[in-house]
Amino acid sequence: MIGRRGNDGPNCLRGMRVLIAEDDWLLADTLAVLLEERGAHVVGPVPATSSAVRLLDKSEIDFALVDMNLKDCFSDPLIDRLKSRHIPFAIITAYQALPTDAEDFAVVTLHKPVDHRQLFELLIQHSGGSTAA
Repeated sequence: MIGRRGNDGPNCLRGMRVLIAEDDWLLADTLAVLLEERGAHVVGPVPATSSAVRLLDKSEIDFALVDMNLKDCFSDPLIDRLKSRHIPFAIITAYQALPTDAEDFAVVTLHKPVDHRQLFELLIQHSGGSTAA
C-alpha cells in the first residue's frame, strides 16, 4: 500500500517503462512528471493514436496509460496492439460509459480527474519485473 515502507518514494517505479497516450497536454505532462519523480521511464507522452502505435512498435513498454479519445481517433487501434503484445494498460477517460468494448480488456478504467494515489497503487502492482530492489 502506498505510504507504507516508502512505497510511494522516489524510486517506487524505478525502471518501469510507461507509455502515456493522452491529448490533454496538462494532464499528460503532469502524469509524466509524477511518474518520472518516482523513477519510471516515461515513453511519450503522445496526443494521437497513430503516434502512440509508432512509439509502441519501437519501444519496450511495461504498462500503458491510454486516454480513450485521442486527437486523431478513438484509441482502439492502440489497445488492439497492446493486447496483441500482452502489455497491461489502464484507460483514462472522462466518459461515464465508453463507446467501445476497450474497457473489457483494460486492467482498470481511471476516470478524470485521475486519482494519483490510485494510479500509483496500480503501477506499483504492475511494476514487479521492471523495478530494481
